[in-house]
Amino acid sequence: MTMTLLSRRSALAAVSALMLAACGGSDNGSTTGVAAITKGDHVKGSENAPVTIIEYASPTCPACRYFHDDILPELTEKYVNTGKVKFVFREYPIHEPDVPAYVLAMCAGEDKFFDVLDDLFANQVGVVTAAQNGTLKGALQTIGKRHGIETTAQFDACMENREYRTALADKYQVATEKWGVDSTPTFIVNGEKHLFQGETSSADAFSKYIDRLLGETAPAETEAAAPAEDAAPQPTAAGDDAGVPETTDQP
Repeated sequence: MTMTLLSRRSALAAVSALMLAACGGSDNGSTTGVAAITKGDHVKGSENAPVTIIEYASPTCPACRYFHDDILPELTEKYVNTGKVKFVFREYPIHEPDVPAYVLAMCAGEDKFFDVLDDLFANQVGVVTAAQNGTLKGALQTIGKRHGIETTAQFDACMENREYRTALADKYQVATEKWGVDSTPTFIVNGEKHLFQGETSSADAFSKYIDRLLGETAPAETEAAAPAEDAAPQPTAAGDDAGVPETTDQP
């Protein structure tokens, strides 16, 4: 079954149509620099951790789900829970279902944001299928009910909240204009941009990279990396065919 991913132009149009226009200015063009924590960021870990990892992700991106299922839990146990890493999640909607999905997570409350995010990743195939079949609202309502958004009136109020959509638009603008994000997941590690490849594409490689930043290991020798037995999904870039359809069933 062939489904078409939104092109970058369509993704931008979707963001514009589904959210308010982004407000305010932002830094331009740089892929390095200080990545300050801002209002609306979703943060785990110590405020004073020496390493900050910011992830830009889409809830319908297979590589993002892989990172959250197979890599992040190990990094959380080894580094976030021990005060060595501060993990920051930032929404980067690249498919039309992403906007209402993220609005749902934001509306549930900051204390439930990561729980809803986990639910969205766990049910990623179902959400994508629902978008394809024109039943996205019902799928998101089912997820919402598990996190305190129990009635249709509550759900509709979430979807109509312009503040959430403005916040998403602002984050999208910063991601594209300051960091040059154009695929997910993309990581900003201590102010340096990394794509989902090489030293960020597995728990072992990411751990070795973090250890180097912490000064706990010697610099790695340059050598060809051995292929993993179970290769990670490729990052989702705007314009690629990743199995997410355009949909008119937007809450």
